[in-house]
Amino acid sequence: MKKAWELKSRLVDGYRERIGKSKLVIFFNYSGIDALPLTKLRAELKSMNAELLVGKNTLFYRAFMETPVADHREVLVGPTALVFAYGDPVAVAKRIFEVSKELNKDNPTASIKGALMSGKFLKPQDVQALAELPPMEVLVSKLMGTLQAPLMNFIMALKSVPQKLVLTLKAIEEKKSQ
Repeated sequence: MKKAWELKSRLVDGYRERIGKSKLVIFFNYSGIDALPLTKLRAELKSMNAELLVGKNTLFYRAFMETPVADHREVLVGPTALVFAYGDPVAVAKRIFEVSKELNKDNPTASIKGALMSGKFLKPQDVQALAELPPMEVLVSKLMGTLQAPLMNFIMALKSVPQKLVLTLKAIEEKKSQ
């Protein structure tokens, strides 16, 4: 009996460690997914610097006791897989949302129970909004364009003053030469 408690304690500690180093944790209902597609999903997530775990809900709940998930016990009822995103949380959310869409086209958020991100609990609709964000590269390029626009306008304004002067002088020269 003591061995079983030690094993469970180590599992809970491992979950807590994963929670601490992950940027996003998604609670996902994996019922309806066969073993082979679930294995493929695990491999995809691993390549995205994420991890999918299936375990006992009571042990998951003990690991999340000191987080906002403790107030949302309903996410740990029924078949639950946890997806820990250590890298880009948006890419992982997109992939999980795609899988959820494949399971239920009418209500794609039905398989997503919730998420934990930056110490805040996210509802399935929040995970959907996160999944619909453009990729990080697009957001950075939009930000850079926004930051460059005033500078480019200023440079063009400075450039236009001497240009207008040259054009005015050329017009005066043409007028005098006629």
